[in-house]
Amino acid sequence: MKIIWERIHNWLAANAPQVLESLKPGATDEEMYQAETFFGVKFPEDFKLSYRVHNGQKEESYCLFPYLDFLSLQSAIEISEKWQNCSDNKFRCNPEDISEGIWNGWWNPNWIPVSMESNGACECVDLAPAAGGNVGQVIIVEWQEPTRRLIAPNFRVYLESFADALERGEYCFSEDDYGLVDLANLKY
Repeated sequence: MKIIWERIHNWLAANAPQVLESLKPGATDEEMYQAETFFGVKFPEDFKLSYRVHNGQKEESYCLFPYLDFLSLQSAIEISEKWQNCSDNKFRCNPEDISEGIWNGWWNPNWIPVSMESNGACECVDLAPAAGGNVGQVIIVEWQEPTRRLIAPNFRVYLESFADALERGEYCFSEDDYGLVDLANLKY
């Protein structure tokens, strides 16, 4: 994970130093323990290794992931608490709106938020997949829509795919859009 983060650091240093400066130091043993205790799980090793490099971003900074804030472990706890308090036990996604292997419901307490969009959508590490899913897969959970989609089979692939996209020139920094943006979706 350190090598993947070095690739991201190098790209950010050359193209978006404001974003690089917003990354927080790695999580301490105590922060990791508190988060695992709150969620009642052991995090996947790649997830822990990544959070040992950076424990999210500083509050109110430019987005690391396109349109998404990279969350600290404490922010992940706070968001999970918020979603659990808004829980709807009758909520179900339509089958076409949910990827195979993802639990069909409003919020699962074993979804660990790692990034969040201003509209409330979260990318989460899924530690309680449905049949056909992988423990540790990364999913997107829409706040305003009944959509649950698979992004990556695990956190390593998620982060490595992001580093690959940076190096291919798929993203750029936009002050107007508050951080990194996907060039394919950028409207001038």
